[in-house]
Amino acid sequence: MRQTFISSFSLFLSCFFLLLGTGLINVLLPVRMGLDGISTDTIGFVLSLYFVGLLFGSLYCTSLIKRAGHIRMFAGCVSLGAVSILICSLYADPILWGAMRIVMGFCIACAFTAMESWLSDSASKETRGQVLAIHNAVMLAGLFGGQFFMNVTSPQDNALFVIAGILLCTAVIPMVLSRHTGPVIEEVTSMSLLLLYRRSPLGVVSCLVSGMIYSAIFSLLPIFAKEYDIIGFQLSLYMGAAILGAFILQFPVGYLSDRFDRRTVLLVLLIISAVADIAVTVLASLKIEWAMFIVTAVTSGIIACTYPMSITEAFDKLRQSEMVSAMGSMILAFAIGGIIGPYSASIVMDSFGGVALFYFLAVIQVLLACFVIFRMVARQALPVDKQEHFVMQGTAASSAVVLDPRTAYKTGDTEQK
Repeated sequence: MRQTFISSFSLFLSCFFLLLGTGLINVLLPVRMGLDGISTDTIGFVLSLYFVGLLFGSLYCTSLIKRAGHIRMFAGCVSLGAVSILICSLYADPILWGAMRIVMGFCIACAFTAMESWLSDSASKETRGQVLAIHNAVMLAGLFGGQFFMNVTSPQDNALFVIAGILLCTAVIPMVLSRHTGPVIEEVTSMSLLLLYRRSPLGVVSCLVSGMIYSAIFSLLPIFAKEYDIIGFQLSLYMGAAILGAFILQFPVGYLSDRFDRRTVLLVLLIISAVADIAVTVLASLKIEWAMFIVTAVTSGIIACTYPMSITEAFDKLRQSEMVSAMGSMILAFAIGGIIGPYSASIVMDSFGGVALFYFLAVIQVLLACFVIFRMVARQALPVDKQEHFVMQGTAASSAVVLDPRTAYKTGDTEQK
């Protein structure tokens, strides 16, 4: 394992700088648009377009890698991402920024595909899980750290756009100086979304909903925070608490998910998160910030866990040889949800105020909980000992399918679950 980590250190370093820049961009854009007086629904629409790019990137990244190779594709896409954020510093125009968000989403999807397929090739069957854990920790550390660059200068100063561009460009250096040549990309036939829905309705629906609520909270949280004067360093701490919750809660959720009926665990978590959403609004109105930070971390953590739980729920209904092909449809469902989420939530917020973000999240989670109950009635639970293991996902920008130890094909695995 130590040798694997040393040999992949350059990739982890590139990943860290890439997520530092991404973490800064994710909070900078909504804050800057808010300061420029852009309406909340327009902000939500611009931020939603990131997931349009993410969808196209996931569809075409394999072709780009085959054409240019891992290193050149990674370097080209990350450099293009840096160009897109620097262009945003030239003109504060929502249409231009929306177009650049599409470019950024495309570039991030391609960059992660290059990194993860490379890491998968360098890891053995025994170390895949450990490599994935390190990869997730590095990603979340980068996202967490990126929030604090907001305090270097005023968000109205274009210097933060330049810093984000520098961080993205820095991410290219360790990768291009690596001695590795990159693995060979294999063609994978995707399972249709309709077929996957027939096999696992809950897996597909919960993945779609997880895209909605994940994209909504992590895109629009700065807009909500502004209404309660959470700005500057406090905003960095608030966003950092949300990201930290998304990391920490995957450990207890994974433990429970592997030892009890997964649908029951998901149902309980959705109810807890919906209650936490309401609690955030109450605590915000009372100005009890420390408690609001903790409760936000809880609900954001549960929201982040909905995505890997939906993948695991779908895998429970599939043969192991089908898991990789099913991931394409899962990513499609998540991306569609990601496109819908921020814009839908922003329309509600524009009508009822920033506090409506958490009411929106609560309603969507309650609706998903109702669907979970329906599926529990319609289909008998899979025995716990036959459930697939929960696997952490660092961010929704990354499917991590090639690193997922569950997707390793076993000869003779033809029996339907």
